[in-house]
Amino acid sequence: MKSFVRAVLPMWLYRRLSRLHAYVLAWREGPAFLWTMACGAGERTHRFRSLEQPFTFRLTEEDKHVVFGNLIKGEVLEGPLPADARFIVDAGGYIGDSAALFLSRYPRARCLVLEPGKAHAWAAINLGRYASRVVLHQAALMGSAGDYRVVEADTGSRVEQAPEGAVRVLTMADVLAASPHGRIDILKVDIEGAEIDLFRTAEEWLQHVDCVTIELHGDEAKREIPPKLRTAGFQLSQHGSLTVAVRPGPTVSR
Repeated sequence: MKSFVRAVLPMWLYRRLSRLHAYVLAWREGPAFLWTMACGAGERTHRFRSLEQPFTFRLTEEDKHVVFGNLIKGEVLEGPLPADARFIVDAGGYIGDSAALFLSRYPRARCLVLEPGKAHAWAAINLGRYASRVVLHQAALMGSAGDYRVVEADTGSRVEQAPEGAVRVLTMADVLAASPHGRIDILKVDIEGAEIDLFRTAEEWLQHVDCVTIELHGDEAKREIPPKLRTAGFQLSQHGSLTVAVRPGPTVSR
């Protein structure tokens, strides 16, 4: 239904209606929260109904976008996600919103979070509240090691090759080595186009992943990555901007 509405409405109207819908849903957070989101400045710490711990964010358009999208509407939890998860990887963690939702939904889970950009500092504040359940790195997830630099984006960061590396890079081998059971229950990927590089080595690691929720950026990613997921035995579904790939088994849908 969401895809149909987006297709038939002008984009400016769709965005306004989407924001209005988010404000309606946010009423559960209280009138003071709504007033702050509409008129506030600076930063705010709020105890969202969807989270186990308080969450701190800036009252910028970028942060409000992820607050409405994830913490109010729960977009990153859409789709047939696993019924249980013990090890979750969040590549492109921004200010920690997705990881906080995963940790709140899966109380047994540990989460490895990678954010190479300046938002890492805010992710450290938010995810530090989950103590030992989170390992946060100021690093990028790539298909192979190399020299890269960070380019700041609106709601995240992307990396590009550079003569001298200025950002730490982890590969899927590094990530899998951190798993307590040798598998990744949920791999969330929102790395601003670097997913092309990551999936060039998919045959080396994809068999160790049970669920992938990924935002595909650009025609090349949308053309090349879904076939690799299907070949590896995943069932795919589309939920807004996210492609959710799961292996057959018990799942929970929103």
